[in-house]
Amino acid sequence: MMKLKLLLLLIGGSVIMALLQYRYVFHIYFLEQLQLFLAGKEYAREVVLQPGGVIEYISEYCIQFFKFDYVGSVFTTCLLLLIGYMIHLLLIRSREYPSFIFVFECCILLFLLIDLLDMEFRYKGIIGYSFCLAALLVYNRIQNLSFLKRFSFSLFLAFLLFGVAAPFQTLFLIAASCIELKEHGLGKGKSLLPLLIVAVYGYVVNSFLGNGAYRMYVDVSGVCSLRIIPGWTKYAAWVLLPIAILLTPLLERMAVWMKKNGWLIVVQVGLIIGFFAYLFPRYDDNWSLPFKQLHHAVIQEEWEDVLAYCRAHPENDEVISLNYQNLALAEKGILADSLLYFPQKGRAGLFAPWDRTVYAAFAIQKICYYYGDVAFAQKFAFEGNVSSSTKGFPETMKMLVRTNLLQKEYRVAAKYINYLRQTFSYQEWAEKQLSYFSEPEQMEKDEEYTGSFEYQQTGNHFVSSNEWSFLAGSDKENKKLRDFVLCSFLLDKNLNAFLDWFGFYYDNTEMKDIPKVYYEGLMACAPFVPDVLTRYPIPEKIKEDFETYTSIYKGTNNPEERKKWLSLYHVNSYWFYFHYKEIKL
Repeated sequence: MMKLKLLLLLIGGSVIMALLQYRYVFHIYFLEQLQLFLAGKEYAREVVLQPGGVIEYISEYCIQFFKFDYVGSVFTTCLLLLIGYMIHLLLIRSREYPSFIFVFECCILLFLLIDLLDMEFRYKGIIGYSFCLAALLVYNRIQNLSFLKRFSFSLFLAFLLFGVAAPFQTLFLIAASCIELKEHGLGKGKSLLPLLIVAVYGYVVNSFLGNGAYRMYVDVSGVCSLRIIPGWTKYAAWVLLPIAILLTPLLERMAVWMKKNGWLIVVQVGLIIGFFAYLFPRYDDNWSLPFKQLHHAVIQEEWEDVLAYCRAHPENDEVISLNYQNLALAEKGILADSLLYFPQKGRAGLFAPWDRTVYAAFAIQKICYYYGDVAFAQKFAFEGNVSSSTKGFPETMKMLVRTNLLQKEYRVAAKYINYLRQTFSYQEWAEKQLSYFSEPEQMEKDEEYTGSFEYQQTGNHFVSSNEWSFLAGSDKENKKLRDFVLCSFLLDKNLNAFLDWFGFYYDNTEMKDIPKVYYEGLMACAPFVPDVLTRYPIPEKIKEDFETYTSIYKGTNNPEERKKWLSLYHVNSYWFYFHYKEIKL
């Protein structure tokens, strides 16, 4: 039986490792982006002295290394396997007695893995679970002592867990009561005393400190974002542990009596596979995986990787993902030329609406910075940074350093640099920025600041809704901004504004290297503004294509048939986009 469990352990570890490293590797990378761990005694005291601060500090310390390949996947796999082994030690009755029940250990690990893949679940929830199991293993070893000693020791361990791993003292006391029931029976109600302690403690905290403190120090919510109500999967690992303690001995006795161990093993493996197949597609937070992958590529400025992913997944049309896609096109200098060869959903695909989420802040600050809008980049970096549960986010902190340096706000930049100097991964970068205080001319040679200095002359100012028009109107020669403005009007199907801005840029010019999509936009304007055809030298091929498109469009009254025929030859044209593509507001 031990060999079978070892085999299951190896298989389970391999599956977890493969999932984390290949399907969810960018989730692991993104965990590192959601915190800023600072070295030093001051930060350690600030975190550790809070209830549950020890597991918070340990988790943050470990996560800072997740930006390196394999570190997060290997560490998390080992931690989950350790938890599984501790649960096994807690459930077995003796080393000599064969244990045929392993479904509880596997299901608890399954739910912990699902929780880990949820962005609202904090990594300290996995660390705290292991601390709770360690305390239960210690408590399980003293069952030969008197009840008074056991009860006193359980209170001591619960108090210790409250300081080290709150709110896991709740799970510990519930599980300790179950151990008492399993080993000693009801004992005239004495075995339920730990449960009574939990009830009284929870009532007192909720009554005097409020629901927020209750969630933080009593409930499983303490390891989730307090902005949400945890789903049932967050409670599953907590509920299954007491159930496993009570039911495992009964199930093992039934297994011995039935003498059908082979079938028992097959049934358990089947249940685990079934749970896995049912739960993962529904609860693995898969909707955010494209964003995390694109976010990682943008941080590394791997624009070809961004575009390769978007080509391979044309069905991924979430607004934030489209923002990264179009930013990559702009950085490659082909935004207008390739605009409609990629999925688009209106202007929001160029600049996401601000919804006060971390995802939007990460994307918008990057877009603003790469287009040269220093003031807007600073605004959204600050907005994103204040929503962090730690000192900030690495990327927003770096953006605040860049924007303040560009605006010569050296005292403000120094504050953020001081934080980054206390990190493991960003210390060298922070030291480099610090050198610009004494040698500001060196910034102009740094690729990170390329294209940003020309906007210093605008100074620091209040940002407004017409920020992009203000920037674009101040520099007609900036191709990147010109394409952003013109493409945004085309994507929003605002032909009047497109025609006005096209005239602003191209009237009285030689009209060289005009992207095809702009000519198609002009042809779309022609039925309403006929002088477009004489004002601008639109190529004959574009005019012929427009006539063909118009004849097909007007040639049938069947909408489905019309769309089918148009998609055969004009699916990447602006006219097809204008008639058939949905706009995301």
